[in-house]
Amino acid sequence: MFTTLPKRGISLGLGDRIGIATPGHIKVAKKYNFFPVFAQQSIRELNFTGRTFTDVRKDALNALVEENYVGNSGFDGDHLKSDEEIQYALDSGITMLTLDCSEHMNKDSSIKDQIFEQFYNKSFFVNDMPIEYSDKNELNKIVSIYASVIERVIDVWNKFPKVNKKDVSFEVSVDETDVPTDEKTHFLISKYIYDEGVKIDTLAPRFPGEFQKGIDYIGNIQEFKKSLIKQDKIAKYFGYRLSIHSGSDKFSIYPIIGEVTQGNYHLKTSGTSYLEAIKVIAEKDPGIFKKIWQTCLDKREEMDKYYHLSCDPFSVPKDLSPTEYLQNPDGRQTLHVSYMFVLNPQYSFREKFFEILTKYQNEYHQNVANHIEKHVKELKIEEKS
Repeated sequence: MFTTLPKRGISLGLGDRIGIATPGHIKVAKKYNFFPVFAQQSIRELNFTGRTFTDVRKDALNALVEENYVGNSGFDGDHLKSDEEIQYALDSGITMLTLDCSEHMNKDSSIKDQIFEQFYNKSFFVNDMPIEYSDKNELNKIVSIYASVIERVIDVWNKFPKVNKKDVSFEVSVDETDVPTDEKTHFLISKYIYDEGVKIDTLAPRFPGEFQKGIDYIGNIQEFKKSLIKQDKIAKYFGYRLSIHSGSDKFSIYPIIGEVTQGNYHLKTSGTSYLEAIKVIAEKDPGIFKKIWQTCLDKREEMDKYYHLSCDPFSVPKDLSPTEYLQNPDGRQTLHVSYMFVLNPQYSFREKFFEILTKYQNEYHQNVANHIEKHVKELKIEEKS
């Protein structure tokens, strides 16, 4: 059954864009000690794939029954923005609400002056870490960017009974920005909403470096670790866990995440299982794969409207074999968001895509399991006894 997420420990947002990846996820969840969120989709993903939250719920539940999975798991309404999206997700039975605050950054707020006055010339200690707000210009910049975000979090908490009665886990996402979240910003957000009675379960900050889709972390690993240590101290101080978004395939920083958080975090890895599906397509029907790739080239600018990407698909060598595209960082990142067209009912790929995956579903499920298990091992998650 679907339940809220645990207060402590490791949880993984696995997600299933296509509706048939969950058996592969279950293979790993049966073997390792983490709380799985099998059902995880954003409104953006639903719109492109022609699915509903009801479809997501049904597909995941069917897989749980078919695979004889015993245990709880989560259902995440990911990157929800508007009240209408939130209500739709709640009505569909989500057990985790991820509030995307990106549209409220740098917006006017009725509580801006109040926040400034509450923090200006104040000093705080988070265990051994001092946090000071003595620089007027620095504080004004933070408040200008995040006051409306704070107001939105409080508004959602007060407006939706399932949220404030803790019928769902409540995550706040501030990662959809180019500016890394420093400790002063993180503390200010958490302190203000905490004082207003808001109890969140996870918060996704913007870490330094690049968390691009389906590829390893890009950036200074030691800088990431320094930031993670500070963010984790604040999260523990206020009683919630950190959430790491676009977390798939970030193998170089997985050991650090486990070490610093002491095994208390949520990590989202939705799109990587879709890439395993593309791998099967590339192996079994190179012709279809080439058409998918050409569509990616044709629609590259459209991808940027919906995703922050650093990839250049035109730089990918033309003499690669179909499966080698998935080993090339530019190719892999591009294909990660190709679901916008491949799974979209408005395009011609969908029927053939599912025909191939249905025929080779056992192979696909094993590929998914192997790839997710690689994540789990690098995260140093223990096997069940």
